[in-house]
Amino acid sequence: MRIHRSLLGAAILLSSPAAAQFYRSPAPVPRAPVLTTATPTPAAGAQTRWVYEDIREGARNGQLSHRQAKELRREAAEIDVLEQRYAAGGLSDSEAAELRTRVEALHSIINAKRSHLI
Repeated sequence: MRIHRSLLGAAILLSSPAAAQFYRSPAPVPRAPVLTTATPTPAAGAQTRWVYEDIREGARNGQLSHRQAKELRREAAEIDVLEQRYAAGGLSDSEAAELRTRVEALHSIINAKRSHLI
């Protein structure tokens, strides 16, 4: 019985290092590039023109203060800069959607400020 225990103990000790060996994983498989539907024309460019016109009209009519108009122009300029950055590599659908959403949100803010709601 004593021999069986010692043989069992020796077998366990000898098999442990073999089980703990490091095995290399296979080399990573290169992925195919993600294809997007890039639009060559800017999505928000024409819309920001309308935003600038609304700001100009609101400031001219006294619906927006000089400070408000300046702040809104700065936000519109940030959208323009973001659009140029996105368009450098081709505008993806999600980037175009983000720009449209930003323009729509800014347009809503302009309308609310012109109506003195905020």
